[in-house]
Amino acid sequence: MLLVKVNATSANVCVGFDVLGLALDLNNKFYFKRTKKFSFKGFEKQFCYPNSNMVYKAYKKVFEYLGKELIPVEITFKGDIPVSRGLGSSSSLIVGGLMGANAILKNPLSIDEIYNLACEMEGHPDNVAPAVYGGLIASYKTLNGYKPIHYHVSKDLKFIVIIPPFKLSTKEARKALPKSLPYSDIVNNLSRIVNIPYAFKTGDVALLKELFNDKLHEPYRGKLIKDYENIKDALKDLECAFAISGSGSTMIAITKDVEPVLNAIERFGYETKVLKIGGKAKIEGEI
Repeated sequence: MLLVKVNATSANVCVGFDVLGLALDLNNKFYFKRTKKFSFKGFEKQFCYPNSNMVYKAYKKVFEYLGKELIPVEITFKGDIPVSRGLGSSSSLIVGGLMGANAILKNPLSIDEIYNLACEMEGHPDNVAPAVYGGLIASYKTLNGYKPIHYHVSKDLKFIVIIPPFKLSTKEARKALPKSLPYSDIVNNLSRIVNIPYAFKTGDVALLKELFNDKLHEPYRGKLIKDYENIKDALKDLECAFAISGSGSTMIAITKDVEPVLNAIERFGYETKVLKIGGKAKIEGEI
């Protein structure tokens, strides 16, 4: 049996809209076993069919891309990443299916090819890049696809995800964004994103906090998330950087000192997880 582990991700990293993403050490697991026909275990009922299962669609895409005959498998899912919460659950399904198919075919695709197929399916790279490569990744587009740049993250940093009990779809979150923005807002983000890698590398939380001042998406998406402004206000005097994770509804606080942050948000009653920076997608076993 083949096992693919894919970590959760937090896209945008505040000022890096559709560009930056980081992996967190919370994962989904995908098991692949050869069978005579496709079957699905561990998924919600509505996703136990080929036309609705994203892992299957990604798996099939590799065979189509390579012009290979499809090999039937049983796909078993064990998930710890919350769904539709801004933690890259859909990206994990895509990466899991692509990597599973590639492994079954004895790895004809490079990791960069897998990444670009994932970008094609997802539509943007900020979630799939850290899901594939781990760590903090900045992506940019060329004529031949997307290119990832990997940045070091200090081991001293802790990532507290604040998970509300309600979902927020990426589609809904994108609808909240304005059609145009003033140059001053764009310059605000450019001046900050260029310094983000240095802050993560050095573990400078005070600098991260100062850089986490987005003007492109959070002012609009924050209105869709109950208690976003209240939690932001509760953390304003603490040594932590605060942002929406992906398109929400999860929020993320980055700090070295966990307890004061947890104490400040305890009254809101939301689920929290204290995580570390996550690694690349992994394959175990064989089929």
